[in-house]
Amino acid sequence: MMNYRPDKFTSLYETALGQSLWRFMNEPATVARLETASELSKTGVEGIEEPLLREFGEEVLAERVKQMVGHMIRQVLEHRGWVLDQGDVKIQSGAFTKASRYRRPDWVTLHAFRNSSDPRDVAITDRRQNPSLPSDGRWTYYATFASPIKAAVAFGVRDLAKLREAIQARGFERIRVERMMRRA
Repeated sequence: MMNYRPDKFTSLYETALGQSLWRFMNEPATVARLETASELSKTGVEGIEEPLLREFGEEVLAERVKQMVGHMIRQVLEHRGWVLDQGDVKIQSGAFTKASRYRRPDWVTLHAFRNSSDPRDVAITDRRQNPSLPSDGRWTYYATFASPIKAAVAFGVRDLAKLREAIQARGFERIRVERMMRRA
């Protein structure tokens, strides 16, 4: 288990709760949940909220404890090669209202826009504001993604390097998102 640098949380970390939280954060199942949530462009805490509440109950609802949980998540993920993508991300949770999201350092954030007349017609670009999009459609913002998993599952993109090259050359890449499952 790596060493925790408690910084401003030293007095809380020195309690039995602080020690137990750090052990929990380093359990293989917890680390896997943190990384899976991050792979899906979710905040780390969204991946561990249920087991965290099951294990510690109301003790983790105190604001200072929630802040230390976030501090611990950051150290665990950074130790494993993740970098901060965005802080203060609003989340739908009973216990947490905001958390940080992490990404791999080589990920590039991309934005998808749908053609209003054909929702399967999608243009992907690297800019959300004032994007360069095809002129033959009316485009509405659809989604942001950076993870290769989301690119593959949601948009059928298997080669992100090739996608980025096309965006660099044209400002966008237009793809057709086919239905994955059909009703019998």
